[in-house]
Amino acid sequence: MTFAEEPLLELEHLKTQFFTEDGVVKAVDDVSFKLHRGEVLGLVGESGCGKTITSLSILKLVPTPPGKIVGGKVMFNGEDLLELSEERMRQIRGNEISMIFQDPMTSLNPVFTVKNQILENIKLHQDVSEDEALEKGIELMQMVGIPEARRRINDYPHLFSGGMRQRVMIAMALSCNPQMLIADEPTTALDVTIQAQVLDLIKDLQEDLNMAVLYITHNLGVIAEIADNVAVMYAGNIVEYTDVNTIYDKPDHPYTRALLSSIPRMDKKISRLGVIRGTVPNLITPPSGCRFHPRCPYATEKCSTQVPPYVEIEPSHFSFCHYAATL
Repeated sequence: MTFAEEPLLELEHLKTQFFTEDGVVKAVDDVSFKLHRGEVLGLVGESGCGKTITSLSILKLVPTPPGKIVGGKVMFNGEDLLELSEERMRQIRGNEISMIFQDPMTSLNPVFTVKNQILENIKLHQDVSEDEALEKGIELMQMVGIPEARRRINDYPHLFSGGMRQRVMIAMALSCNPQMLIADEPTTALDVTIQAQVLDLIKDLQEDLNMAVLYITHNLGVIAEIADNVAVMYAGNIVEYTDVNTIYDKPDHPYTRALLSSIPRMDKKISRLGVIRGTVPNLITPPSGCRFHPRCPYATEKCSTQVPPYVEIEPSHFSFCHYAATL
């Protein structure tokens, strides 16, 4: 997919760190990418690689202390979000940029009805009456496929199944017609059938509303279903960026290849799935050179001593590797 217009969101050398008793955790270290209107960008990687902290940094929701955004820019509609006041950020959160969090049970307040929680966002950002907000809330619940919405809007979160709670979260996120949606592993706690329904719902709503979507997941199978472009993240860095077809057909970075080799594929006969040896490094003392080199089967001495450059292998396909396009 080609996007001619200026990006809606652009991260430039974003750095977010956590200052702990044990040392400084470099959770997001020099991350850059662009997101256009109508695009779904998949941000993928193992747990602990910095995906969620990247999304929280965009909305300036990193818990402070111990966290702090120490460098970079987050340009949204021509404004650097990192330079804005907290009052201005409250106008943007939930209105221009919305977020679906990972676990709907902990994201929804158990002592308030669904009505209270959906209508709160609508009344905060839109000049509507209580009755108008209620009708909007019912309409949103119907749009995301919750049956008997007019009755169920008065229920508490524990009366909904996991899939229905996630639909409530999506309704809340869409309540003010945001320009951008951040979905942080929204299907992690759901069974496969409900996962597929939620993915289809997000994709349909994204196309209908022409939203930009940043979809965060560790599941490359999900990325194949929903994303236009993919940014692969490892130990606080983006190690590969390209369109979704290329990431499956011609992956370049050894980490991307390792991720793909560890999942079953219907189009290939594989006797044994691949294993990524070792663990995600400690980001207080990350490895020198390429951060993936202790786990990389292709690593050389150069990989352990020199930080690799970003190499554009072909148009719009970037790899953070000394041996890009040669392995």
